[in-house]
Amino acid sequence: MRNHSRKLRSLCSICCLTLLFACALVVVAQSGRRARQSSPQPAPTPEAIPTPAPPAEKQKPAFTFIVGTDQISDGFRVSLSVYSGIVGSCGNRLNDAPAVQATISERSMSRFDAISRAKAEKEAYIVWLQLRSRDLSGRTDVSDDPNNVYLEYAVFAPVTAKIVNSGETYPAYRTARIRLPRPATDGDYYLNQAARDAAERILGHFHQHPSHVLP
Repeated sequence: MRNHSRKLRSLCSICCLTLLFACALVVVAQSGRRARQSSPQPAPTPEAIPTPAPPAEKQKPAFTFIVGTDQISDGFRVSLSVYSGIVGSCGNRLNDAPAVQATISERSMSRFDAISRAKAEKEAYIVWLQLRSRDLSGRTDVSDDPNNVYLEYAVFAPVTAKIVNSGETYPAYRTARIRLPRPATDGDYYLNQAARDAAERILGHFHQHPSHVLP
């Protein structure tokens, strides 16, 4: 009888241990399933790199000019720096207008050359400059008698080479008592001013205006 009770207790103990072990396995399995079912962390979204804006296209000028001068005038004793200053002053003043683009011809340009160049151009106007003498003999020296010189200009249209604008500008009266400012360009200060005056008249003819006023 006692042996039977012992066997029964042993059997109950084994059953209890087996049940506990099974329960433990169920708990471990469920915890593993929960761990596997956890949603993965979303990957960080890379920041969008802004696309650089394309460079703005340069606006096409409304008028283009080519400025030249006759550097081989009979009877004139003028340095090349004087001619360079005249052409540069006129071209720079034309470029002060926002809708204008002017280029400078460094080579000597006779009237015939200016007409031929205008006929060969499709859009550019030719601005031709020439120094003239007030003396009837036509001979003068800028360094000896600078007040005896004035500037003649003519604008030839492209293709047709017709004169669309022309005129004369004169240097301001000179006096040794006035101290001249240092010129920004080569050449003679007063002749450069006359060249700028010619450029302003040309701009006025084409209804263009410089963006700033000369000091």
